[in-house]
Amino acid sequence: MLYIFLAMLESPEEKKKFSELYREYRSRMFSVAHGILRDKHLAEDAVNQAFLKLIKSFKKIEDFSCNQTQDYLVVIVKNVAIDMYNGRRRIVEVSFDEAYDMDNKPMDDPLIEQLGYDALLEVIKQLPEIYCETLYLSSQLGFSVNEIARSLNLSSSAVKQRLMRARQKLSALLEEMKE
Repeated sequence: MLYIFLAMLESPEEKKKFSELYREYRSRMFSVAHGILRDKHLAEDAVNQAFLKLIKSFKKIEDFSCNQTQDYLVVIVKNVAIDMYNGRRRIVEVSFDEAYDMDNKPMDDPLIEQLGYDALLEVIKQLPEIYCETLYLSSQLGFSVNEIARSLNLSSSAVKQRLMRARQKLSALLEEMKE
């Protein structure tokens, strides 16, 4: 990841200074992010986002070994990690019934109850990628049709169509499992 950050900088001096800063503070920043997020991968993402933010104001930093620099980096990564944590808390959990039935009518399908969450996810993974992705954004992340449309660069009607087809294909897969 360091090489990507270095490519964003202009002069060899900036690249050298950033490399030193990265090596010096990366583990401290990771510790702060991990303390908030309690997840190794998310903490890595938070550190990377913090370094991206740092690049934007990199020219303002003069002394890399002072306490102010360390405090500044800790504040950046802490804010990124807190934003990520709060974003994860907003994830809406959707019941199997809602994910499975397009009309959100209660589904009394004993197979869904027998499968369990992990097995249902495995069935969903069998769907074509475009349907799996759309269904995931809708049912797992709680995105609205408009939010999905923006994130996938599609029209709202295309997203509705994909969701309908995804649910139909999921229903067909579950019917096959019954037999």
